Amino acid sequence: MWLIGETRWKVIARAGDTETGKVLRWEFESEPEAFAWPIACCAPTAPGSGVNRAA
Repeated sequence: MWLIGETRWKVIARAGDTETGKVLRWEFESEPEAFAWPIACCAPTAPGSGVNRAA
């Protein structure tokens, strides 16, 4: 018999407008990963390109 505690961090982002109710979800095993994801996701792919990875 095992007693296992598990912590998962979730990032949920709205996809589209507020009327659709659609969301995107990601799960991470650590808090730093979860906090870093939105920053990395929205960062430009190349300096001065103006193109976001999420787009």
